[in-house]
Amino acid sequence: MANITENIVNTTITPADETTIGTNTAALMTLLQPYLATLTDEQRASLFSLKEENLVFAYLALQQAQSLGNLLPPALSSLVANLGNDLELHNQLTDLENTFIKQVEQKVADTKRRAGHEAYVGGLAVYKIIEALSAVGVDGAKAAYDILKERFANQGGSGATQPNP
Repeated sequence: MANITENIVNTTITPADETTIGTNTAALMTLLQPYLATLTDEQRASLFSLKEENLVFAYLALQQAQSLGNLLPPALSSLVANLGNDLELHNQLTDLENTFIKQVEQKVADTKRRAGHEAYVGGLAVYKIIEALSAVGVDGAKAAYDILKERFANQGGSGATQPNP
């Protein structure tokens, strides 16, 4: 078990900060809304992704269409303009995702994992103490131990309770 006295993440988000984060997230979503799409699971599975090879191809197609200029039928001018807009938006959203969103997402995930780990280690420490109190017959400890030991039921072994983080 880890050192139970080590608690790196020992804080909570204040209600005021939760409100501010929520408000600012909503403002960001409102600002981005005109530029974002919502897809169904089926659409996510069926639409092409713009991986490196496809991105290069799309840029080459745009360059070639632009270089041919008047040789292309006039009806294709909106297709070429749309292709340019789609590539620019893709790049803008990629930059936003890579410079801000992924950083925030990773920091939130890391902190959530650390807090979860520390909560579980703390819970294991409490469990071991209650298990010991129950073993020596301290009033009320058996009922608490019976509730907590359910977490480790059906984990096999020799019958002794072995917490497995």
